[in-house]
Amino acid sequence: MFLMEHRREHRVPTEQPVILTVLGDPEKRLTATVKNASGRGLGLIASESVPSGAAVKIEFGDSIFLGEAMYWKAMEGGYYVGIELTEVLSGLAALSRMAEAFNDQLEPAAARRR
Repeated sequence: MFLMEHRREHRVPTEQPVILTVLGDPEKRLTATVKNASGRGLGLIASESVPSGAAVKIEFGDSIFLGEAMYWKAMEGGYYVGIELTEVLSGLAALSRMAEAFNDQLEPAAARRR
């Protein structure tokens, strides 16, 4: 039987450990592994199920991915979670260094005004 793939974008297989945070009150922080990625989403294996519709944050290196859990299914070794990405913040280490440098420049000017 021939099955037609209906995805809008090609998925790239990977094996990348990440930190998955289910946003809410309280937040739930989980270990996870990204199994495949596309420009619009991620498929990952998480240590616990993530409710469909939950807002999530995925941390990898100096990048943060924000998105929504679209579905999940139990499988051997954890739960497969499909994430639709809404925002990607990368280069955060460089941004932090720039903010520190900017702050260092402001502090002497503020001290002179006192």
